[in-house]
Amino acid sequence: MGLSEHEQRLLDEMERNLYKHEADIVNTSGGPRTVDYTKVAVGVLGIAVGLVLVVVGVTMKLAVLGVAGFGIAVAGALWALAASRPASADDSARPGRSGSGPVGAKQGGSLMDRLAQEWDDRNRRE
Repeated sequence: MGLSEHEQRLLDEMERNLYKHEADIVNTSGGPRTVDYTKVAVGVLGIAVGLVLVVVGVTMKLAVLGVAGFGIAVAGALWALAASRPASADDSARPGRSGSGPVGAKQGGSLMDRLAQEWDDRNRRE
């Protein structure tokens, strides 16, 4: 049983709204990422220095030094974890990068945009 024109328009409008809202969610949740290894190294160094300060603070019975060491270790861990960021078009132009990332990165556009384009193409063929 086919849909009436009104039902088809409603369905098309609902699909457009769904694609628009899903694209916003998908774009913020994932995709290729790059890592700044310098930040990771500094963060790991901060963790090591912080742990050394904790040990020194405990052996010398200086709570202030131990607390400061713990704070430095936590700050180093947060710094290292913040080293990852979404990949941008500039990253593929860097020396040493071949530009052969995931399929979505080559084609340009989000997953939902490509799926919407495929859906539209399929409907035009029918």
